[in-house]
Amino acid sequence: MNNSPWVTASRVALARIPTPVETCKYQWGSHRLLIKRDDLTDCPMSGNKIRKLEYLVGDALAHDCDTLITCGGVQSNHARATAIVARRMGLDCVLVLSGDAPAEFDGNLLLSKLSGADVRIYPDAGSDQRAERMHRIADELRDQDRRPYIITSGGSDEVGVLGYVKGAGEIADDLSQSAQRVSTILAAVGSGGTYAGLLLGAKLFGLEAAIVGASVDSTPDFWHPRLRDYIDRSIERWRLDVRVSDDDIVLIPAAGRGYALSTDAEIEFIAKFAGTTGIYLDPVYTGKTLYAFDQAVNDGRVKLDGDVLFVHTGGIFGLFPQRERFNQYINQT
Repeated sequence: MNNSPWVTASRVALARIPTPVETCKYQWGSHRLLIKRDDLTDCPMSGNKIRKLEYLVGDALAHDCDTLITCGGVQSNHARATAIVARRMGLDCVLVLSGDAPAEFDGNLLLSKLSGADVRIYPDAGSDQRAERMHRIADELRDQDRRPYIITSGGSDEVGVLGYVKGAGEIADDLSQSAQRVSTILAAVGSGGTYAGLLLGAKLFGLEAAIVGASVDSTPDFWHPRLRDYIDRSIERWRLDVRVSDDDIVLIPAAGRGYALSTDAEIEFIAKFAGTTGIYLDPVYTGKTLYAFDQAVNDGRVKLDGDVLFVHTGGIFGLFPQRERFNQYINQT
């Protein structure tokens, strides 16, 4: 990795890495489930977002910025991680969140507020509206002689992607030190950065496993061209000596009822998985991803030729706003 072109990118060490790979008490026939525990990258900043923020905040500091601006849903893992990182680094933070403002703060939103972030919630804010509002806020801050840095949703741009290019190198090291034969590496696709980084890193570090993304927001048809463009832009930005074909981008549907909306079957799967393995999935990303993949394997849409490595991207704080759904399940069992 030391000879790679992205060593010129600014980075601050934030995540507790390398994270471990654990063999899970869950499998499909003879094919085992391994979990890359990126939910252990830190406690309050846990999850995949912190890997991206190492490069994004590094870039912000390199440009002498004093305020981070980012966006997401009301219970955004990325927004929570950004707010906490900003406070630790002595930066201000503005969060542009979409959804209904809750009667009381809970989960990720509670942690974001406790970190001192300026939280602005808009019930009608889609991705275009959030981007427009972030730029408007940045202009207002510049008028006040502040130096804002805008981070796109999920930290998924050509800078943030480096977090999981590096993460894929870590996975290559993990697998080279074990006798496990992994044919599939699975991750959620919510804003695209984790998946794009893993696929680029797999090419760079010689991982032969298929990189499978579960589209927890919208459909695979929606995401495929966007990931294609994202990957191409990242290759050009960092002059990466890799080739990624359209066939390399492998996606399965996992949105269910829609982004951050859980079906009863997903809630039951998350609860049973915790009861079986002692590992907690979240309702927005990891729970949807592993549930959809499990269904695809069981009904034959996905054929396994080896073990599966699942990149656990965190999100445990997202369980608490769904406590009523889980209590209903618990009371029924």
